[in-house]
Amino acid sequence: MSKKATILIPGMEKGQRVDSRVLEERIQRAVCDGFREIEIVGHGQHGMGGRLWQAGDEEVRIRVLGISGQRLGAMGFPNTLIDAVGPASDDVGWLNSGARIVVRGNAGNGAGNAMAQGKIYIAGNIGARGMTMTKQNPRFAPPELWVLGSTGDSFAEFMAGGIAVICGHGTTGNDNVLGWRPCVGMVGGKIYFRGKQESYSANDALLSHPGEEDWQWLVSHMKEYLGAIARPELMSELIANRDQWQIFSSRKSRTKTAETIKKLPRYYREVWNKELGPGGIIGDLTSMDRSLIPVIAKGELRRFEPLWENHQWAPPCQANCPSGIPVQQRWELIRQNKLEEAVDLALSYTPFPASVCGHLCPNLCMQNCTRQVSQLPPIDISLLGRA
Repeated sequence: MSKKATILIPGMEKGQRVDSRVLEERIQRAVCDGFREIEIVGHGQHGMGGRLWQAGDEEVRIRVLGISGQRLGAMGFPNTLIDAVGPASDDVGWLNSGARIVVRGNAGNGAGNAMAQGKIYIAGNIGARGMTMTKQNPRFAPPELWVLGSTGDSFAEFMAGGIAVICGHGTTGNDNVLGWRPCVGMVGGKIYFRGKQESYSANDALLSHPGEEDWQWLVSHMKEYLGAIARPELMSELIANRDQWQIFSSRKSRTKTAETIKKLPRYYREVWNKELGPGGIIGDLTSMDRSLIPVIAKGELRRFEPLWENHQWAPPCQANCPSGIPVQQRWELIRQNKLEEAVDLALSYTPFPASVCGHLCPNLCMQNCTRQVSQLPPIDISLLGRA
């Protein structure tokens, strides 16, 4: 009989999060001690259940309760079964090398990213870039990704091997069950999907309906998948109508359309001059020379030199200061520990740096700080003024 263990993370009962490294050390130690059924009460830690190479040929069963963080089962090894009771974050099964991973809910972006072996069973939807950069060693069974619902954008991007099955359950009204433009750069593998798909990379993927062999494979493996996610009652619905299913497979290189590269004169005539010439965006506003520039500039073009105008224009914080204090320069002096120079700089612009600028100023520089464009808080200049 296999040994069982429940791993509770120290500090969780107090609401404290423990590093992912600590959790992995405890899992690896439990496997070394002979435990083969491990229950984890997680708190968002990364990589749970991955890299259990020390188990050897004995199966290790990992049951994840609580919150599963990123890269569940990342670099998973054969004979590892990971069962997450709930949703999972990004990169489920990243670089999976043989583990069987079950997620009883939705999964984030990058499910099955770069996997080479194993199976991933998702009982909901997944985010963008699932099944990307997968591959297959012909010595082993192809990696598999099964999704009950739909996928996000860029699905199967640069897919080079493996099998994906997207069941489309609960996606009525969705025109793209595989998201926007799947199969870009696809060179191998196969995707079974049920539902509509209006957008895809036709130059990389070939669309067809399942033949008898493909259909029998799908039906025979569907039972195992639905049993793993505890949804066996969906079997009759998902295989009721064969016509609902389609297949994407990679085009052979000889069937891909070669992209014609425009010669420079043609590009200049059809694109450049059309947009910037007469009738274009700026063609009616300027008479500047738009002729082609040779690789090695000669003559008149050689007389142009770059012109630097640093500090010619005031930044928004300084421009909106009633006293015109160069706020950025003052902060730079503070960072360099040149406190007297910073005070002298303020005094050269106002005789009241403490009473007015330090306490009464509404800090217009902060209100106009460009950091807010990127949703960052402005530098709290009021602290400097009071100091």
